[in-house]
Amino acid sequence: MVYVAWLTLIAAGIGTSIIVFLWALKNGQFADQGRARYLPLGEEVPLRPVDVSKRLPREVYALIIIIALGILSIVSTLTLTIYWLGR
Repeated sequence: MVYVAWLTLIAAGIGTSIIVFLWALKNGQFADQGRARYLPLGEEVPLRPVDVSKRLPREVYALIIIIALGILSIVSTLTLTIYWLGR
């Protein structure tokens, strides 16, 4: 029964990886591989000024939620494992 929690964590990780990969394909992250090959050899691009607005972008909130869910799943897996081993 201990394996159920670990298998659930693995399945959630694989599912998340597939979702992120499909998102990257949909948004064209892999569209220009010829250009990406030479990016490390190019000149430094000047950085744009940072927008110092008081409101965080949606991506930051999404990242915080994803990190919180990951930590919650790991903690719940460890808790269930310790519980089942103690029985």
